[in-house]
Amino acid sequence: MTQKLSLRSDVSTFRALDNLAAVNKRIKAGEDIVRLEAGQPCFGVPEAVLAYAKERLSLDKLQGYTDALGMQLLRARISAYVHQRYDVEVDPGRIGVTAGSSPGLVMAFLAAFDAGDTIAVCTPTYAAYMNTLKALDIKVVEIPTGPETNYQPTAELLEKSGQKFDGLIICSPSNPTGTLIDEAELQKICQWCDDKGVRLISDEAYHGITYEKPAQTALKFSKNVIVLNTFSKYFAMTGWRMGWITVPEEMAVRIKRLSESLYVSPPTISQHAAYKIFDHLDELDGYVAHYKANRDILRDALPKAGLTKLSAANGAFYFYADISEYTNDAESFCRAMVDEAGVSCTAGVDFDPTRGNTTMRISYAGTAEDMHKAADRIGNWLSTSAKALRA
Repeated sequence: MTQKLSLRSDVSTFRALDNLAAVNKRIKAGEDIVRLEAGQPCFGVPEAVLAYAKERLSLDKLQGYTDALGMQLLRARISAYVHQRYDVEVDPGRIGVTAGSSPGLVMAFLAAFDAGDTIAVCTPTYAAYMNTLKALDIKVVEIPTGPETNYQPTAELLEKSGQKFDGLIICSPSNPTGTLIDEAELQKICQWCDDKGVRLISDEAYHGITYEKPAQTALKFSKNVIVLNTFSKYFAMTGWRMGWITVPEEMAVRIKRLSESLYVSPPTISQHAAYKIFDHLDELDGYVAHYKANRDILRDALPKAGLTKLSAANGAFYFYADISEYTNDAESFCRAMVDEAGVSCTAGVDFDPTRGNTTMRISYAGTAEDMHKAADRIGNWLSTSAKALRA
């Protein structure tokens, strides 16, 4: 007899990770592919952090659990960092260390919402939001954004949507567009959510990676917001699986209990590395300067290559490209580009199920050499294949 499978586990494929695995396999087999698909830094942690981690690893106590929400020492250091960067005071008791930001996302949804509640996401958006919400039996409302609002929500757009929802997720700088919510607009969004009784979740995973102006935290404007962050992007600790969540005071005990039961505690050695990395922010800022240089290379080269409709790329390490003049099937376009031009990008359907067939995400977290090489290859490919693509 056939055994039962849950409907809530039947989530969409996370195409960006499938694409990552496929490209890994092809490169391992010897193919020459320039990677613009992966949303991860080309850098690792500073050497001094690695040395510190190796030293700490020699201690027997590192084989055991820490507190469910992480070491008190690390939580205090995160609190000090938030104060230093944003001039915002956050009690370490409101901070929970997580194994990457994804567990924080799950705990935020579980702590703030019940099955059947509704959360709004602003498309294009990070694919895992909708998959996680479906797995938790929470309904999703999509609020489309476009270049007219810098691919970000505004308080006016939320009001005009006419839709009712219990929560709202924002991401600034954004994955996949690299765009920022202006500080004044962020304050309006926070106020709108507080006035409407909408629980705001602010994903600040790419804070620290901004160019012309810094990103502001939603913690500055609301005591009700849940803020997610990660050590994977600005801190370049992707494989260490470290993140943190900041919650309202009344939610802290619930996050603790959820963490105890769902995850026990974050990985101990990774917490020690995360603690030490705050001593090396100058080196991390050097990484950001590298991303900016890459962005500037592509911002100049891609329009010459034939990709003229690009997002502003104010932060993170992404362009979101409108490729509607070439295709209405972004997945096929990206497959052809990697097969024929040797350049890998991520199709927009991962980030916008409704409109993503005419867009793709371009990541510029690699080397400067790769940026030049990718632009040349894309330009040559589009100049010879554009007519066939349109057909």
